[in-house]
Amino acid sequence: MKRVAFALLAAVSLTAASAAAQEAEQPKRYPPSSVRPKLIAGGLAVTGLAYGAGFLAAQSWPEVPGSSELKIPVVGPWIALAKNDCAPDDPDCGFILYLRGFLTIVDGLLQAGGLAIAGEGVFMTTEAGQAPSAKPVAITVRPAPIVAGNGAGFGIVGTF
Repeated sequence: MKRVAFALLAAVSLTAASAAAQEAEQPKRYPPSSVRPKLIAGGLAVTGLAYGAGFLAAQSWPEVPGSSELKIPVVGPWIALAKNDCAPDDPDCGFILYLRGFLTIVDGLLQAGGLAIAGEGVFMTTEAGQAPSAKPVAITVRPAPIVAGNGAGFGIVGTF
């Protein structure tokens, strides 16, 4: 039993070593620099939409405790979560209290996540742009054989 376990351990360790050697051979690849503005704009859009939803909720239900804090970007949902309670005119809000808490957490995560995406766009490593080809594209024309079911011949093919 010990021999089988030892053989299995040896096989796994040898396989892992060869797999690590294969991974080390590949060069690191980064996204092109054209991704950067799209990533920043996408992150800011996510943050803006989440903030807009929270602001709309704060404007729509001003009597709810903590709703005024939703007007503060990024940290507002977390402050509002600490003040989450039933409204004075609805002391037994039950499920609504938990739903509002859940939506406040989602709003805070979306705002923070959007800023994280925008930050990734600002600080990420990108590949350098490709240098333009020094050799101009030439027009090429050459003859090529044409073989069909009932005949053969020559044609001209090329790049323009």
